[in-house]
Amino acid sequence: VWPTDDSFKYKWDVELPATVMSLFGPDGFYEDDQTVEAGDFVGIVLDKSSFYAEAGGQEADTGTLRFVDAAGEAIGGFEVRDVQAYGGFLLHTGVVEKGSLKVGDLVNCRVDYERRRQVAPNHSMTHVLNAALREVLGDNVDQRGSLCNDEKLRFDFSHKKAMTVDELRKTEDYCQKVVKDSLPVTAQTMALAEAQAIEGVRAVFGEVYPDPVRVVQVGDDCSIEFCGGTHVSNTAEAEAIVLVEETAVAKGIRRITAVTRDSAKHALAEGSKFEEIVADLESLSAETEGLDKKAGAIRKDIDAAFMSATVKAELRSRIEGVQKKANEAKKAAIAKRVNVVLKDVKADVEAALSENIRALVLNVDIGADSKASQQVINAVKKIAPDMAFMGLSEEEPGSGGKLMAFALVPESLVESGLKADEWVKASLEVCDGRGGGRPGNAQGQAPSCPDINAVLEAAKLFAETKVNAEVS
Repeated sequence: VWPTDDSFKYKWDVELPATVMSLFGPDGFYEDDQTVEAGDFVGIVLDKSSFYAEAGGQEADTGTLRFVDAAGEAIGGFEVRDVQAYGGFLLHTGVVEKGSLKVGDLVNCRVDYERRRQVAPNHSMTHVLNAALREVLGDNVDQRGSLCNDEKLRFDFSHKKAMTVDELRKTEDYCQKVVKDSLPVTAQTMALAEAQAIEGVRAVFGEVYPDPVRVVQVGDDCSIEFCGGTHVSNTAEAEAIVLVEETAVAKGIRRITAVTRDSAKHALAEGSKFEEIVADLESLSAETEGLDKKAGAIRKDIDAAFMSATVKAELRSRIEGVQKKANEAKKAAIAKRVNVVLKDVKADVEAALSENIRALVLNVDIGADSKASQQVINAVKKIAPDMAFMGLSEEEPGSGGKLMAFALVPESLVESGLKADEWVKASLEVCDGRGGGRPGNAQGQAPSCPDINAVLEAAKLFAETKVNAEVS
């Protein structure tokens, strides 16, 4: 059996007649008089093939082998799921869909050229991406692996650190310009020594190339590489390209994932959509209620969206700017509110003192600001050092959300049995909250609290049982 003639793999839209030379199954090679039947999963070796076998990072073609009789009439079929090359022999593996087959039978190779039309631009743009990275990062960049299929292209390269947003943008811009410029993609086969002498030619480190070798060139000076893959004839056939991810795969090795054609157009559209959403967000006043939460929700949507990695990084940065603006406005509002609260707390404490109240529980409107709670504690301690005090504050008043509790108990009341840590814990149990601290001071919180009044009552009741006196 002679090696498979696969020179037809570079042709498009052909139905190539071929002869079955060998059949391979789970138990090894079939005898010449043995047949494979519908449902059998086998490998088929042909005398010639138009299928591309997996190589150079490009996935194999898929398609069908149509069984034909001497008159060329269809009598069965075989689904080709994978093609691998072994010592020059192409093994087409898959399932017999209809009919039977034996060595010597005739088939017609029918490649799924629509799928190949999705693979080819991804392979061609891998070459362009290689050139773009050298242009942006320098000539020290070397290819360390690649994958090209009908969904995406993936390119591994040597680089010691993550690419910056600016570097990614320049790389993507380079690739997009090559698509827009409609550069020709050509291929020629030549002696290995002659090919190696071409100025600027690129080859994968550690790869062993045949002699003669195929050389693929993009434009006049964009890219020239040794490559046996299938390519477009012009970069315009890629239609668009978007770099959707840049990440690390090993020490000193980075990986870029990109898409072309419809997937790229979808990614570009998603980016434009979210740019409008973020622009609308940025136009809102910093005092807009719930701005921080709204920004956080949009950030989650952006994280999950399929778009350019550059655009995603820029939008994240803009979202962070909105969140920072919202938080600063919130802090300013809380600071203003704390001053009012402190004035009210002082009045309430002084009133409680005049009535000889030994423990006081107040709903104080300071959000979930722990620094503000300390200011309240200090104010109470200064006015009424012998009074026990608990403050409760909702992060968003009336929302039923997070509740903060903080307590101060003087030594005299600790000795009477009222301990701040137990007080906070008992009060927050009403809404499944938790607390901790010391007998003299403690704090805690509940992730949600639908009824703050129930917590207030629980706090007062607990204190009354400990100090044997009225609690306000």
